[in-house]
Amino acid sequence: MKKTVNILAIIFVLIFNNAISQGIIVDHTSENLSQIPMNWIDSVQEKQKWHYAHTSHGGQLITGLYTIESINPVYNIEIKGYLPNVSGSFCIFNAQWESPEEYWKTAAGMNKTRNILNNNPTINVSQWSWCTQLNQYSVEDTQEYLDSISVLEAEFPNVTFVYMTGNAQTGPGNHYNQNLTQGYNRYMRNEQIRTHCINNNRVLFDFADIDCWWYNPTTEEWELSTYQYWNGNDTITVPFEHPQYNLNQAGHTSYENCENKGKASWWMMAKLTGMDVRVALKVFIEGPFNGADMNTGLNPETIPLLQPYNISPWNYAGAESVVSIPNADVIDWVLVELRDTTDASLATGETIIDRQAAFLMNDGAVVSLDGSSNLSFNHSINHSLFAVIRHRNHLGIMSANPVTEYSGIYTYDFTTAVSQAYDSTQKLVNGKAVMIGGDANADGDIDATDKAIWASQAADQGYISGDFNMDRQIANPDKNEKWLPNVGQASQIPE
Repeated sequence: MKKTVNILAIIFVLIFNNAISQGIIVDHTSENLSQIPMNWIDSVQEKQKWHYAHTSHGGQLITGLYTIESINPVYNIEIKGYLPNVSGSFCIFNAQWESPEEYWKTAAGMNKTRNILNNNPTINVSQWSWCTQLNQYSVEDTQEYLDSISVLEAEFPNVTFVYMTGNAQTGPGNHYNQNLTQGYNRYMRNEQIRTHCINNNRVLFDFADIDCWWYNPTTEEWELSTYQYWNGNDTITVPFEHPQYNLNQAGHTSYENCENKGKASWWMMAKLTGMDVRVALKVFIEGPFNGADMNTGLNPETIPLLQPYNISPWNYAGAESVVSIPNADVIDWVLVELRDTTDASLATGETIIDRQAAFLMNDGAVVSLDGSSNLSFNHSINHSLFAVIRHRNHLGIMSANPVTEYSGIYTYDFTTAVSQAYDSTQKLVNGKAVMIGGDANADGDIDATDKAIWASQAADQGYISGDFNMDRQIANPDKNEKWLPNVGQASQIPE
């Protein structure tokens, strides 16, 4: 048997600096606006002051933000040629028509940027957007950009400087530029910028990546637009703007592309404000499983309002509690644990990055205390994410594979196969994989000790560990149907 035996930040700058130190990549997977909880939209509007310098291509972000606001006024913005101060709005200093020479490439440009930041000390994000310079820039030219932004970062430690890739509007059939050599050069320089940001944990708005990917609503799949280019040594696959965006509606592209970049801007700002890793897990536990979903026999009278994992063997000190159980579909509390490593076999207790008590719903969803939202953790993932789920009288399990990210949400479904749990420590019931019941003392083994606990509680009622089928009654079905078939089973969560 293998076993593994939150403090809220009260100062915004602590959350803010932690997010920055981890690095953030904003790309086509950052466009799902609906996955940003509204409290984070409110936080952006309250806390973020953005200095955004750009020319025509960079105006795509501004057009997108205006489009989003027109669709839903809750995404309220205030954009001026100076820093506005409007309560309840995301305030943006919109520095239009700024070339490299006016932001970072010359001494005068650097001083102009310094003056803006010094005269507007509430600005906490500054960003400059490319036009088409990277079509011709050399490695040295691009390095000058990286070095200049690094100088500003050192001078203004309380400001996040957002790096950007250049637009990908250079490729076959593109209305703006069809020069394939320039497109290849642009791609290589964008790669140079990406490498710098990844290696140095910087914040990158990957403008080019958003250009190249389009989500096809018919196939429900992402499409990447590329062409092949011979560079004299190898054939290189070069991404370029997807044909779906090959229009000249705004900022040399389509309104759709602009809106996508506006959505990504909101996502970036929410991340900078402290929005965390969001996790969507699905699991069934054997006790209340009825073959299709789970019975809610403990709800509402029996489920405690305070998370129950603050005792041995879990010793989880989290303060999760509710005034009332949020809805009738809650089954019970579970304890979720995140581990960050390169392989499941290495996901030992030393790789734990966070734990959180959550509600398990009758359809298997593991949700936050409101009874519907995905879980949120204040961490970035350095390697691969593995999820552990523990329950007070079922064997704990860990994901056999990394939890995969899509549109900013890490998702894993344990119910599709027993092999979804590490070392296949689930059982199949009516075609669904379920966590194994009967572990009354939660020591990771189902044995005679668990039967003895059940016997000591026989005929009792309530929120009791021997109630293996979770119907509030301690009776023979708990022993005969849930404990007995599972004797000898053990949890295989790495130590």
